[in-house]
Amino acid sequence: MAYEVVENFAAGLDNRKSPLTAPGGTLTKLINAAVNPGGEIEKRKAFVKLGSNILAGTFGLASTASTLYAFTRNTDVTPPVLGVTGTTLKFQKIPSASTTLQQTDFDNFDGKVYLACSDVAAGTPLPIAPTAAQNPHFYDGIATEGAGKGYYVRTYQSKVYSVINKFLYFSAVNDPKLWNTGTGHGFINLSLQDADSETLTSLEVYYDKLAIFSDEAIQLWAVDPDPLQNAYVQLLRGTGTTAPRSTSQYGSGDVLYLDQSGIRSMKAKDSSNSAAVSDIGSPIDPLIVHIVHHNDQEYFNRSIALLEPLVGRFWMVFRNEIYVLSYFPGPKITAWSLYTTGFPIDYAVSCGGRLYFRSGDELYVYGGVSGYDYDNCGVEVRLPYLNGKKPGHNKLFEAIDLSIAGTWEARVSFDFNNPDADDSVGVFTQSTWNGGRAELTGYGSHISLRFTNSDTFAATLSNVAVHYQVVDDEQ
Repeated sequence: MAYEVVENFAAGLDNRKSPLTAPGGTLTKLINAAVNPGGEIEKRKAFVKLGSNILAGTFGLASTASTLYAFTRNTDVTPPVLGVTGTTLKFQKIPSASTTLQQTDFDNFDGKVYLACSDVAAGTPLPIAPTAAQNPHFYDGIATEGAGKGYYVRTYQSKVYSVINKFLYFSAVNDPKLWNTGTGHGFINLSLQDADSETLTSLEVYYDKLAIFSDEAIQLWAVDPDPLQNAYVQLLRGTGTTAPRSTSQYGSGDVLYLDQSGIRSMKAKDSSNSAAVSDIGSPIDPLIVHIVHHNDQEYFNRSIALLEPLVGRFWMVFRNEIYVLSYFPGPKITAWSLYTTGFPIDYAVSCGGRLYFRSGDELYVYGGVSGYDYDNCGVEVRLPYLNGKKPGHNKLFEAIDLSIAGTWEARVSFDFNNPDADDSVGVFTQSTWNGGRAELTGYGSHISLRFTNSDTFAATLSNVAVHYQVVDDEQ
């Protein structure tokens, strides 16, 4: 009897090849679970609602290191106690009674929230050259001179920076309330450097420089508190983003962002830290392209990049789905997976070592109050079709073995022309290697293993093996 072992799942979700030709160890589905630093599959934690409508009377969601903020329109609303260790909820009063005032972005400056907003009629596209009234800015609840200077902001080098149209604006040094007066304020017209930078969308810190995005290019600038010292450094053409909140520093200085073709990484190509674009998201490119083609542009543009504080995973948060990158360079793990939530996501932030999500007037925390809550989220793991490195030989499949914790149902498919048809092998609550392997009867050249979890407890899938006999020669 021969057998084929999948030792780990370090490659994660990979849809670049068909299930018939994808290599063993990759996964054609990994839903509501992620790969840990040991290459094992771990069920994700629960998204738990805190109270009921606890954000009623507020808009937006922002955070500092340990304080979670929602905002009121010129009214005083008393926030409830969250009950989550390390996080306090605060409702900050914004001096506007407009019912159409909405948060577009935020960042922290000196431990306080700098808030960029839009104020246009519901359903109206954001103006590309907004008036001050259409694009108000607030710092610690006070209106600033940054109004009209951009919907998306980033703190760097003792200033707040913002992009709108073809301009990069920046506040005065050490005072984000001042954009028209004060030391060091000003702007740069980036279209003078490159014609593809006519419509700027986002910005992020890249090592000691500022990366400024349009949908078709990225410019790198060395910026300084003294505007006369600002200097153009590099242009990356043919890549960019239309999703302003999808850009995020990651790892040792790389910047991940959402391009129309997939999730990309801007990383150093040599010791000079000159930037190059890598295809870290290529295993899920077909899934991102599916999002582009089956949703409107607004769905794509509202994506939010997050870093999971405890484990360091990168999350690309869409309204109805989350793509998660488990990247652990030491054990050589680069694994994508997909999370579903069961509720639409309006805003997402990290605070106090936890991840929070706003959906309407509801507030959710990942992992629950304890940080270790699980639910019946519907974990699904699907391997490609294994062939024992003999795809032209038929085989008699006799058993599978698996190393697990928790409860898993195992299923198998032999028909690669009908990949959604499968048969149950059984439900397992412990590893099977010590004489408890799962017997099955199957005939064919290939076999695909599938595993699901449908209870409210933690679960881990470490490795699997297929036992078989080769029963004919290649014709």
